[in-house]
Amino acid sequence: MRRVPAFAPWAALALAVVARAAATAEAPAPPPARVIAGELTRVDLGRRSVSLKTEGRDAPEVDAATGPDTRFVSRGRAVRLEDLRPGDRVVLALRDEGGRQLARVVKVVGRVALPAPSPST
Repeated sequence: MRRVPAFAPWAALALAVVARAAATAEAPAPPPARVIAGELTRVDLGRRSVSLKTEGRDAPEVDAATGPDTRFVSRGRAVRLEDLRPGDRVVLALRDEGGRQLARVVKVVGRVALPAPSPST
C-alpha cells in the first residue's frame, strides 16, 4: 500500500483556495465615465453618432458614437436615436473605447429656447 505524504492534504487545500480565488477574481473595472452637457448640433443616423456643442468660452464640439448598449432617455422614458433633434439640450456619459468617444447614456434635459417671432406690422 502506498503512503500519502503528510503535506498532500495541505497542498490540495492550498490549490483549492488558489483556484477559487482565481475563479472569483473580479474583472478589471472599466474606466470611469466622463459626463458632459451641451446642445446637440448633429444627429447622424448613418454613423449612429451625435455631436454636441459644450458650454464654455472656448469649448470644443464633441463627437460621440453610440452603440447597441447606449441608453437614450427623455423625461424619464426610453427614446431612440431617431427621436433626438439638433437643438436638444443633452447630458452624455462617455467612455473612451478604442480611441473614440462612446456614449453610454444620452439624456435629453430640454430644448434650446426658440427666439420669439418678430411682431408683424
